[in-house]
Amino acid sequence: MDSVTGNLEMEEQAFVFPMKDQKLISTSQFLLLSFGTVGIYTIWWYYKEWRFFNEKDSLDIHPAMRAIFSIFFIYSLFTRILDYAKNFGYSRNYSPGLIFIFVILFNLCSALPAPFYLVSYGWVLLHIAPFEASNFAKTQDSSFKSEYQSTLSMRQVILLVFGVTCWLLIILELLAGETR
Repeated sequence: MDSVTGNLEMEEQAFVFPMKDQKLISTSQFLLLSFGTVGIYTIWWYYKEWRFFNEKDSLDIHPAMRAIFSIFFIYSLFTRILDYAKNFGYSRNYSPGLIFIFVILFNLCSALPAPFYLVSYGWVLLHIAPFEASNFAKTQDSSFKSEYQSTLSMRQVILLVFGVTCWLLIILELLAGETR
């Protein structure tokens, strides 16, 4: 097969399998969902980002496994997001390596006694820069449509209710004076 025929076939496949439209949330919605769900939403966000890159770049990966074992893939995900955003003129910068180190440090804080272990939830703040870079790139990329959600989806609300329940249990534990 010559290169012209191969290119035509690749173009036809692009029309047959276009990128899915991307529904974006604002930074404040991301922080609400991440903190409100005790960090569970952040794992879901990892999955969505890996699924996006898997589809966009035709990777041979398992997005769910990369989300579950995210500690091993945070650096590569944040590097991929930054590179993607820079391709569209993103002017801000962050260090995926430094974020990775601080994620580890914040996770180690979870071993602190109550109430000091609550500091460990600060790891969510480290995701703001990659989250905003991803949103920037997706809004600039013309190969698919992306739009911001004005309200949370039903799945997000259900997850938030679950997370608030977890927070109530944490607060009850702290009020009861239980030690870890």
